[in-house]
Amino acid sequence: MTMIKEYFKQQNVQTFALLLFVALIHLTRSPEVLIDSRFWAEEGGFFTNAWVMPPLKALFFSYGGYLNLPVNAATLIARWCIPLIYAPYVTMGIGVLFQLLPTYLLLTARDKWLSSFKIRLLLALLLLFVPESLEISLQSLHIQFQLTLAAAITLILDTDSRHQRYFKISILLLTALSGVMSITLLPLYLLRCLLDKELLRFEQFIILLIGNVIQFSCFYESFHDRKYYFSMTDFLSIFFAKDLYIPFFGNNSLSNSYLLYLQSLIKAQQIPIFACSVSIFVLLTIVYCFYKYPNTRLASYLLSYNLLNLALVTFGAIGPSYWFFEPYFNQRYAFINQSLMCVLLTYFIYTLPKKGRYICGLLSVWLLIINYHNYYHFVSHSYGVTPWREQVKLWKQTPNIKIEIWPKGWFVKLPVTH
Repeated sequence: MTMIKEYFKQQNVQTFALLLFVALIHLTRSPEVLIDSRFWAEEGGFFTNAWVMPPLKALFFSYGGYLNLPVNAATLIARWCIPLIYAPYVTMGIGVLFQLLPTYLLLTARDKWLSSFKIRLLLALLLLFVPESLEISLQSLHIQFQLTLAAAITLILDTDSRHQRYFKISILLLTALSGVMSITLLPLYLLRCLLDKELLRFEQFIILLIGNVIQFSCFYESFHDRKYYFSMTDFLSIFFAKDLYIPFFGNNSLSNSYLLYLQSLIKAQQIPIFACSVSIFVLLTIVYCFYKYPNTRLASYLLSYNLLNLALVTFGAIGPSYWFFEPYFNQRYAFINQSLMCVLLTYFIYTLPKKGRYICGLLSVWLLIINYHNYYHFVSHSYGVTPWREQVKLWKQTPNIKIEIWPKGWFVKLPVTH
Protein backbone atom coordinates (compact mmCIF):
# COMPACT_ATOMS: atom_id res chain seq x y z
CA MET A 1 0.00 0.00 0.00
CA THR A 2 2.84 2.37 0.87
CA MET A 3 4.49 1.68 -2.49
CA ILE A 4 1.23 2.46 -4.32
CA LYS A 5 0.84 5.76 -2.45
CA GLU A 6 4.43 6.71 -3.29
CA TYR A 7 3.84 5.76 -6.92
CA PHE A 8 0.83 8.05 -7.23
CA LYS A 9 2.75 10.90 -5.61
CA GLN A 10 4.91 11.12 -8.74
CA GLN A 11 3.88 14.11 -10.85
CA ASN A 12 4.07 12.24 -14.16
CA VAL A 13 1.74 9.54 -12.83
CA GLN A 14 -0.68 12.16 -11.53
CA THR A 15 -0.55 13.97 -14.87
CA PHE A 16 -1.28 10.80 -16.83
CA ALA A 17 -4.18 9.88 -14.54
CA LEU A 18 -5.74 13.35 -14.73
CA LEU A 19 -5.37 13.56 -18.52
CA LEU A 20 -6.89 10.11 -18.90
CA PHE A 21 -9.79 11.16 -16.69
CA VAL A 22 -10.35 14.37 -18.65
CA ALA A 23 -10.20 12.49 -21.97
CA LEU A 24 -12.74 9.92 -20.78
CA ILE A 25 -15.13 12.65 -19.66
CA HIS A 26 -14.85 14.35 -23.06
CA LEU A 27 -15.40 11.08 -24.90
CA THR A 28 -18.38 9.94 -22.84
CA ARG A 29 -20.14 13.30 -22.68
CA SER A 30 -22.13 12.55 -25.84
CA PRO A 31 -22.22 8.79 -26.43
CA GLU A 32 -24.06 9.14 -29.76
CA VAL A 33 -21.00 10.82 -31.25
CA LEU A 34 -18.80 7.83 -30.42
CA ILE A 35 -21.43 5.39 -31.63
CA ASP A 36 -22.45 7.13 -34.86
CA SER A 37 -19.42 9.38 -35.55
CA ARG A 38 -19.81 12.69 -37.39
CA PHE A 39 -18.10 15.67 -38.95
CA TRP A 40 -18.95 19.07 -37.45
CA ALA A 41 -20.60 21.45 -39.96
CA GLU A 42 -17.80 23.21 -41.89
CA GLU A 43 -15.46 20.36 -41.00
CA GLY A 44 -17.21 18.37 -43.74
CA GLY A 45 -16.29 21.07 -46.25
CA PHE A 46 -12.62 20.73 -45.32
CA PHE A 47 -12.93 16.96 -45.70
CA THR A 48 -14.40 17.46 -49.18
CA ASN A 49 -11.43 19.67 -50.06
CA ALA A 50 -9.11 16.86 -48.98
CA TRP A 51 -10.80 14.65 -51.58
CA VAL A 52 -11.07 17.03 -54.52
CA MET A 53 -7.97 19.23 -54.12
CA PRO A 54 -4.27 18.37 -54.49
CA PRO A 55 -2.93 17.66 -50.96
CA LEU A 56 -0.69 20.75 -50.78
CA LYS A 57 -3.50 23.04 -51.91
CA ALA A 58 -5.90 21.45 -49.40
CA LEU A 59 -3.31 21.84 -46.62
CA PHE A 60 -3.09 25.60 -47.14
CA PHE A 61 -6.73 26.19 -48.03
CA SER A 62 -8.07 29.43 -46.51
CA TYR A 63 -11.67 29.56 -45.29
CA GLY A 64 -13.56 32.27 -43.40
CA GLY A 65 -10.82 34.79 -44.14
CA TYR A 66 -7.83 32.95 -42.64
CA LEU A 67 -5.73 29.79 -42.76
CA ASN A 68 -6.83 27.06 -40.34
CA LEU A 69 -3.91 24.66 -40.71
CA PRO A 70 -4.92 22.07 -38.05
CA VAL A 71 -8.31 21.24 -39.59
CA ASN A 72 -6.76 21.13 -43.07
CA ALA A 73 -4.15 18.66 -41.84
CA ALA A 74 -6.61 16.60 -39.78
CA THR A 75 -9.04 16.14 -42.68
CA LEU A 76 -6.16 15.24 -45.02
CA ILE A 77 -5.11 12.52 -42.58
CA ALA A 78 -8.73 11.33 -42.43
CA ARG A 79 -8.83 11.28 -46.23
CA TRP A 80 -5.61 9.38 -46.90
CA CYS A 81 -4.90 7.24 -43.82
CA ILE A 82 -8.15 5.45 -42.98
CA PRO A 83 -11.19 3.94 -44.76
CA LEU A 84 -13.91 6.46 -45.55
CA ILE A 85 -16.44 4.82 -43.25
CA TYR A 86 -14.23 5.58 -40.21
CA ALA A 87 -12.90 8.98 -41.35
CA PRO A 88 -14.74 11.12 -38.72
CA TYR A 89 -13.02 9.20 -35.93
CA VAL A 90 -9.68 10.63 -37.08
CA THR A 91 -10.80 14.26 -36.74
CA MET A 92 -12.57 13.43 -33.47
CA GLY A 93 -9.44 11.79 -32.06
CA ILE A 94 -7.19 14.67 -33.11
CA GLY A 95 -9.72 17.09 -31.62
CA VAL A 96 -9.57 15.29 -28.26
CA LEU A 97 -5.75 15.43 -28.20
CA PHE A 98 -5.83 19.20 -28.68
CA GLN A 99 -8.57 19.51 -26.06
CA LEU A 100 -6.08 18.07 -23.59
CA LEU A 101 -3.28 20.46 -24.62
CA PRO A 102 -3.97 23.45 -22.28
CA THR A 103 -4.47 21.12 -19.31
CA TYR A 104 -1.32 19.19 -20.22
CA LEU A 105 0.76 22.38 -20.22
CA LEU A 106 -0.44 23.30 -16.74
CA LEU A 107 -0.12 19.80 -15.28
CA THR A 108 3.45 19.38 -16.55
CA ALA A 109 4.64 22.90 -15.72
CA ARG A 110 7.45 23.36 -13.20
CA ASP A 111 6.19 26.68 -11.85
CA LYS A 112 6.00 26.92 -8.06
CA TRP A 113 2.30 27.81 -8.02
CA LEU A 114 1.55 24.55 -9.83
CA SER A 115 3.69 22.31 -7.60
CA SER A 116 0.77 21.26 -5.39
CA PHE A 117 -1.36 18.33 -6.61
CA LYS A 118 -4.45 19.97 -5.10
CA ILE A 119 -3.93 23.09 -7.20
CA ARG A 120 -3.34 21.04 -10.36
CA LEU A 121 -6.39 18.87 -9.66
CA LEU A 122 -8.60 21.89 -9.06
CA LEU A 123 -7.34 23.58 -12.21
CA ALA A 124 -7.89 20.46 -14.32
CA LEU A 125 -11.47 20.15 -13.05
CA LEU A 126 -12.23 23.83 -13.59
CA LEU A 127 -10.88 23.73 -17.16
CA LEU A 128 -12.90 20.59 -17.81
CA PHE A 129 -16.30 21.63 -16.51
CA VAL A 130 -16.54 25.42 -16.44
CA PRO A 131 -15.84 26.69 -19.99
CA GLU A 132 -18.64 26.23 -22.49
CA SER A 133 -17.13 23.62 -24.77
CA LEU A 134 -19.94 21.91 -26.67
CA GLU A 135 -19.11 23.75 -29.91
CA ILE A 136 -15.43 22.84 -29.81
CA SER A 137 -15.65 19.28 -28.54
CA LEU A 138 -14.70 16.11 -30.44
CA GLN A 139 -13.80 17.80 -33.72
CA SER A 140 -10.87 19.44 -35.48
CA LEU A 141 -12.62 22.55 -36.83
CA HIS A 142 -12.11 24.57 -33.64
CA ILE A 143 -8.69 23.33 -32.55
CA GLN A 144 -7.63 26.97 -32.95
CA PHE A 145 -9.40 27.86 -29.70
CA GLN A 146 -7.53 25.19 -27.74
CA LEU A 147 -4.26 26.31 -29.32
CA THR A 148 -4.90 29.97 -28.54
CA LEU A 149 -5.68 29.11 -24.93
CA ALA A 150 -2.44 27.08 -24.77
CA ALA A 151 -0.53 30.07 -26.19
CA ALA A 152 -2.04 32.37 -23.54
CA ILE A 153 -1.11 29.88 -20.81
CA THR A 154 2.45 29.63 -22.17
CA LEU A 155 2.75 33.39 -21.66
CA ILE A 156 2.51 33.02 -17.87
CA LEU A 157 4.54 29.82 -17.50
CA ASP A 158 8.25 29.89 -16.70
CA THR A 159 10.71 29.39 -19.56
CA ASP A 160 13.27 26.59 -19.40
CA SER A 161 15.69 25.63 -22.15
CA ARG A 162 15.48 21.99 -21.08
CA HIS A 163 11.74 21.70 -20.49
CA GLN A 164 9.29 21.90 -23.41
CA ARG A 165 11.20 24.71 -25.14
CA TYR A 166 10.58 23.54 -28.69
CA PHE A 167 7.18 22.11 -27.86
CA LYS A 168 5.98 25.53 -26.72
CA ILE A 169 7.33 27.45 -29.71
CA SER A 170 5.71 24.85 -31.97
CA ILE A 171 2.41 25.57 -30.24
CA LEU A 172 2.88 29.31 -30.78
CA LEU A 173 3.65 28.91 -34.50
CA LEU A 174 0.72 26.53 -35.06
CA THR A 175 -1.58 28.86 -33.12
CA ALA A 176 -0.79 31.75 -35.45
CA LEU A 177 -1.39 29.49 -38.47
CA SER A 178 -4.74 28.27 -37.17
CA GLY A 179 -6.57 31.60 -36.83
CA VAL A 180 -6.28 35.30 -36.05
CA MET A 181 -6.89 35.41 -32.30
CA SER A 182 -3.20 35.22 -31.39
CA ILE A 183 -2.59 38.67 -32.90
CA THR A 184 -3.68 40.25 -29.60
CA LEU A 185 -1.16 38.09 -27.73
CA LEU A 186 1.76 39.80 -29.47
CA PRO A 187 1.80 43.01 -27.37
CA LEU A 188 1.61 40.92 -24.18
CA TYR A 189 4.49 38.68 -25.25
CA LEU A 190 6.47 41.79 -26.18
CA LEU A 191 5.73 43.36 -22.80
CA ARG A 192 6.89 40.24 -21.00
CA CYS A 193 10.07 40.23 -23.10
CA LEU A 194 10.84 43.80 -22.10
CA LEU A 195 10.13 43.18 -18.42
CA ASP A 196 11.80 39.77 -18.05
CA LYS A 197 14.70 40.36 -20.45
CA GLU A 198 14.87 36.61 -21.15
CA LEU A 199 16.21 35.23 -24.42
CA LEU A 200 13.72 32.34 -24.39
CA ARG A 201 10.80 34.73 -23.94
CA PHE A 202 12.10 36.78 -26.87
CA GLU A 203 12.30 33.57 -28.89
CA GLN A 204 8.63 32.87 -28.16
CA PHE A 205 7.66 36.38 -29.22
CA ILE A 206 9.59 36.13 -32.50
CA ILE A 207 8.00 32.76 -33.39
CA LEU A 208 4.52 34.09 -32.65
CA LEU A 209 5.29 37.22 -34.67
CA ILE A 210 6.53 35.20 -37.67
CA GLY A 211 3.40 33.05 -37.59
CA ASN A 212 1.14 36.10 -37.55
CA VAL A 213 3.09 37.77 -40.36
CA ILE A 214 2.55 34.66 -42.49
CA GLN A 215 -1.14 34.48 -41.55
CA PHE A 216 -1.95 38.12 -42.19
CA SER A 217 0.27 38.68 -45.21
CA CYS A 218 -0.48 35.46 -47.10
CA PHE A 219 -3.94 34.28 -46.05
CA TYR A 220 -6.03 36.84 -44.16
CA GLU A 221 -8.84 38.67 -45.94
CA SER A 222 -12.11 40.31 -44.90
CA PHE A 223 -15.01 37.87 -44.63
CA HIS A 224 -18.47 39.14 -45.49
CA ASP A 225 -20.34 37.31 -42.67
CA ARG A 226 -18.39 39.05 -39.91
CA LYS A 227 -19.87 42.16 -38.36
CA TYR A 228 -16.69 44.29 -37.86
CA TYR A 229 -18.44 46.46 -35.29
CA PHE A 230 -17.54 47.30 -31.69
CA SER A 231 -19.63 48.72 -28.87
CA MET A 232 -18.44 49.21 -25.28
CA THR A 233 -21.96 48.46 -24.04
CA ASP A 234 -21.99 45.16 -25.90
CA PHE A 235 -18.44 44.43 -24.71
CA LEU A 236 -19.30 44.84 -21.02
CA SER A 237 -22.62 43.00 -21.41
CA ILE A 238 -20.97 40.04 -23.13
CA PHE A 239 -18.26 39.94 -20.44
CA PHE A 240 -21.03 39.82 -17.83
CA ALA A 241 -23.02 37.13 -19.63
CA LYS A 242 -20.21 34.84 -20.73
CA ASP A 243 -17.49 35.33 -18.10
CA LEU A 244 -19.66 35.81 -15.01
CA TYR A 245 -23.33 34.95 -15.35
CA ILE A 246 -23.22 31.63 -17.23
CA PRO A 247 -20.25 30.19 -15.25
CA PHE A 248 -21.86 31.03 -11.90
CA PHE A 249 -25.50 30.25 -12.75
CA GLY A 250 -25.28 27.84 -15.66
CA ASN A 251 -27.58 27.32 -18.60
CA ASN A 252 -31.00 26.33 -17.30
CA SER A 253 -34.66 27.35 -17.50
CA LEU A 254 -34.25 29.95 -14.74
CA SER A 255 -30.96 31.56 -15.73
CA ASN A 256 -31.68 31.57 -19.46
CA SER A 257 -34.67 33.85 -19.03
CA TYR A 258 -32.33 36.63 -17.89
CA LEU A 259 -30.00 36.00 -20.82
CA LEU A 260 -32.95 36.44 -23.17
CA TYR A 261 -33.87 39.64 -21.34
CA LEU A 262 -30.33 40.96 -21.90
CA GLN A 263 -30.64 39.96 -25.51
CA SER A 264 -33.84 41.99 -25.87
CA LEU A 265 -32.07 45.07 -24.45
CA ILE A 266 -29.15 44.68 -26.87
CA LYS A 267 -31.54 44.23 -29.80
CA ALA A 268 -33.35 47.40 -28.78
CA GLN A 269 -29.99 49.19 -28.44
CA GLN A 270 -30.62 49.88 -24.75
CA ILE A 271 -27.90 49.83 -22.10
CA PRO A 272 -28.08 46.86 -19.66
CA ILE A 273 -27.13 48.99 -16.66
CA PHE A 274 -26.95 46.17 -14.12
CA ALA A 275 -24.84 43.89 -16.35
CA CYS A 276 -22.41 46.68 -17.27
CA SER A 277 -22.11 47.82 -13.65
CA VAL A 278 -21.34 44.32 -12.38
CA SER A 279 -18.71 43.86 -15.10
CA ILE A 280 -16.99 47.13 -14.18
CA PHE A 281 -17.10 46.26 -10.47
CA VAL A 282 -15.58 42.80 -10.99
CA LEU A 283 -12.84 44.14 -13.27
CA LEU A 284 -11.96 46.89 -10.81
CA THR A 285 -11.87 44.36 -7.96
CA ILE A 286 -9.42 42.16 -9.85
CA VAL A 287 -7.26 45.17 -10.77
CA TYR A 288 -7.28 46.24 -7.11
CA CYS A 289 -5.96 42.78 -6.15
CA PHE A 290 -3.12 43.25 -8.64
CA TYR A 291 -2.35 46.63 -7.10
CA LYS A 292 -2.66 45.53 -3.47
CA TYR A 293 -0.93 42.14 -3.68
CA PRO A 294 2.18 42.12 -5.93
CA ASN A 295 2.34 38.31 -5.94
CA THR A 296 -0.85 38.20 -7.99
CA ARG A 297 0.39 40.41 -10.81
CA LEU A 298 1.49 37.61 -13.13
CA ALA A 299 -2.21 36.87 -13.61
CA SER A 300 -2.66 40.38 -15.05
CA TYR A 301 -1.51 38.88 -18.35
CA LEU A 302 -4.51 36.55 -18.20
CA LEU A 303 -6.96 39.35 -17.56
CA SER A 304 -5.35 41.53 -20.23
CA TYR A 305 -5.64 38.84 -22.87
CA ASN A 306 -9.17 38.07 -21.73
CA LEU A 307 -10.20 41.65 -22.48
CA LEU A 308 -8.20 41.93 -25.71
CA ASN A 309 -9.57 38.65 -27.01
CA LEU A 310 -13.13 39.58 -26.03
CA ALA A 311 -12.76 42.85 -27.92
CA LEU A 312 -11.45 40.97 -30.95
CA VAL A 313 -14.17 38.31 -31.04
CA THR A 314 -16.99 40.79 -30.44
CA PHE A 315 -15.61 42.87 -33.31
CA GLY A 316 -15.06 40.00 -35.74
CA ALA A 317 -17.72 37.50 -34.69
CA ILE A 318 -19.97 35.94 -37.28
CA GLY A 319 -23.44 37.30 -36.72
CA PRO A 320 -24.86 40.13 -34.60
CA SER A 321 -23.77 40.79 -31.01
CA TYR A 322 -27.10 39.67 -29.56
CA TRP A 323 -26.24 36.10 -30.58
CA PHE A 324 -23.86 36.05 -27.60
CA PHE A 325 -26.85 36.04 -25.27
CA GLU A 326 -28.55 33.10 -26.95
CA PRO A 327 -28.37 30.09 -24.58
CA TYR A 328 -25.91 27.42 -25.77
CA PHE A 329 -24.79 29.64 -28.67
CA ASN A 330 -21.45 31.27 -29.59
CA GLN A 331 -19.71 29.01 -27.09
CA ARG A 332 -16.51 28.95 -29.14
CA TYR A 333 -16.09 32.69 -28.64
CA ALA A 334 -16.48 32.35 -24.86
CA PHE A 335 -14.32 29.27 -24.30
CA ILE A 336 -10.91 30.96 -24.09
CA ASN A 337 -12.03 33.77 -21.79
CA GLN A 338 -13.93 31.47 -19.44
CA SER A 339 -10.86 29.21 -19.27
CA LEU A 340 -8.56 32.14 -18.52
CA MET A 341 -10.82 33.24 -15.66
CA CYS A 342 -10.49 29.72 -14.21
CA VAL A 343 -6.71 29.91 -14.37
CA LEU A 344 -6.77 33.40 -12.85
CA LEU A 345 -9.01 32.22 -10.00
CA THR A 346 -6.68 29.29 -9.28
CA TYR A 347 -3.65 31.57 -9.32
CA PHE A 348 -5.39 33.82 -6.79
CA ILE A 349 -5.91 30.80 -4.52
CA TYR A 350 -2.15 30.35 -4.49
CA THR A 351 -1.09 34.01 -4.15
CA LEU A 352 -3.74 35.91 -2.18
CA PRO A 353 -3.72 36.21 1.64
CA LYS A 354 -5.71 33.68 3.67
CA LYS A 355 -9.08 35.45 3.42
CA GLY A 356 -8.72 35.91 -0.34
CA ARG A 357 -7.72 32.27 -0.78
CA TYR A 358 -10.76 31.18 1.19
CA ILE A 359 -13.13 33.30 -0.91
CA CYS A 360 -11.60 32.10 -4.18
CA GLY A 361 -11.75 28.52 -2.93
CA LEU A 362 -15.47 28.83 -2.22
CA LEU A 363 -16.03 30.38 -5.64
CA SER A 364 -14.18 27.45 -7.23
CA VAL A 365 -16.33 24.89 -5.43
CA TRP A 366 -19.48 26.73 -6.50
CA LEU A 367 -18.28 26.83 -10.11
CA LEU A 368 -17.65 23.08 -10.09
CA ILE A 369 -21.07 22.30 -8.62
CA ILE A 370 -22.95 24.51 -11.09
CA ASN A 371 -20.95 23.59 -14.15
CA TYR A 372 -20.85 19.84 -13.54
CA HIS A 373 -24.60 19.92 -14.15
CA ASN A 374 -24.14 22.43 -16.95
CA TYR A 375 -21.56 20.19 -18.65
CA TYR A 376 -23.84 17.19 -18.63
CA HIS A 377 -26.86 19.06 -19.91
CA PHE A 378 -27.12 16.77 -22.89
CA VAL A 379 -27.63 18.47 -26.23
CA SER A 380 -27.42 16.17 -29.23
CA HIS A 381 -24.38 16.59 -31.47
CA SER A 382 -26.06 14.82 -34.38
CA TYR A 383 -29.24 16.91 -34.54
CA GLY A 384 -31.21 14.13 -36.19
CA VAL A 385 -28.86 13.60 -39.15
CA THR A 386 -28.55 10.00 -40.37
CA PRO A 387 -25.36 8.42 -38.96
CA TRP A 388 -22.26 8.80 -41.13
CA ARG A 389 -21.62 5.08 -41.63
CA GLU A 390 -25.15 4.44 -42.85
CA GLN A 391 -24.86 7.25 -45.39
CA VAL A 392 -21.45 6.03 -46.58
CA LYS A 393 -22.97 2.60 -47.28
CA LEU A 394 -25.67 4.28 -49.35
CA TRP A 395 -23.07 6.40 -51.13
CA LYS A 396 -21.11 3.28 -52.10
CA GLN A 397 -24.26 2.02 -53.80
CA THR A 398 -25.11 5.39 -55.36
CA PRO A 399 -21.90 7.50 -55.55
CA ASN A 400 -23.58 10.62 -56.93
CA ILE A 401 -25.60 11.32 -53.75
CA LYS A 402 -24.68 13.91 -51.13
CA ILE A 403 -23.75 12.71 -47.65
CA GLU A 404 -25.57 14.92 -45.13
CA ILE A 405 -23.47 15.74 -42.07
CA TRP A 406 -25.32 18.66 -40.46
CA PRO A 407 -28.74 20.29 -40.74
CA LYS A 408 -29.47 23.26 -42.98
CA GLY A 409 -27.47 22.24 -46.02
CA TRP A 410 -24.18 20.94 -44.64
CA PHE A 411 -23.11 17.91 -46.66
CA VAL A 412 -20.13 16.12 -48.20
CA LYS A 413 -20.15 15.68 -51.97
CA LEU A 414 -17.43 13.25 -52.93
CA PRO A 415 -16.28 12.65 -56.51
CA VAL A 416 -17.89 9.65 -58.19
CA THR A 417 -14.53 8.34 -59.42
CA HIS A 418 -13.14 8.03 -55.91
